[in-house]
Amino acid sequence: MQPGQRPKQGGFPGPIRTDHCRQAARRETAGEGMHRRVAPSRDQIVWSRLSTDPPGPTPRLLPDLPAGELSDGTVTLRPIGPDDTVDMHRLQSLPEIVISQVPPTPYPRDQIERHCAGAEADWLAGAKARLTIRDTETDAFAGNIGLFYAEPNTGQAIIGYGLAPEWRGRGLASRAVRLLCGYAFRYTGIVRVVAGTAPDNEASQRVLVAAGFRREGYQRSRLPGIGGRRIDDVLWALLPDDEQGDDGPARAETRTGDPSVSRQTDR
Repeated sequence: MQPGQRPKQGGFPGPIRTDHCRQAARRETAGEGMHRRVAPSRDQIVWSRLSTDPPGPTPRLLPDLPAGELSDGTVTLRPIGPDDTVDMHRLQSLPEIVISQVPPTPYPRDQIERHCAGAEADWLAGAKARLTIRDTETDAFAGNIGLFYAEPNTGQAIIGYGLAPEWRGRGLASRAVRLLCGYAFRYTGIVRVVAGTAPDNEASQRVLVAAGFRREGYQRSRLPGIGGRRIDDVLWALLPDDEQGDDGPARAETRTGDPSVSRQTDR
């Protein structure tokens, strides 16, 4: 902020009103981050505008999906909303999903409810895009996937996903990863998407290979584990010009390990 300039700010107590966020974006204000627990049990997304800001709507770090969803005819990705609370709570209570989270502790039901209610506001603020993975034919909930825009200044984002047990082994995870990365490279300023897997999770690693990711490193004692342990993590990355693997999405999930798990950070 320049001397003598003062921002106009608006905070929206939770549950976050996404209609207010959309109005703020249209009124040429910029999202400046989440303020947690501003009041008891309430969060705020703060928007501001300076006199030196250019006219016109605020540029979106994560624009809306072109048609409201992404689909390849087999898998459909749709933004998470309040109606997904029950499915998300069931999924994120599974032990193999919990152990992949950072930190590896279960989400309480009320926290998942807040996540689902605030997902659209997080998307509008450019922080994260969270979507359900659905079977296109039946519209059944199969899992979730998220794009976390942790480093807008460097153009890097993190991807994480999880599948319900009954939907594993069908190639859905690699299809979902391809769809979301395609959106990221085409419609946002993201130029690099990274993912992390457990060193022994060969199946999830094959999902990433099928989507074109390349292994870039082995990070020792990278993440907090259960019981105070530290665990290693394998780093994978995808660039816009990387070619997708030729293994095929269906084959990618038939090997040993758990194809449902890629690291998820959503606290």
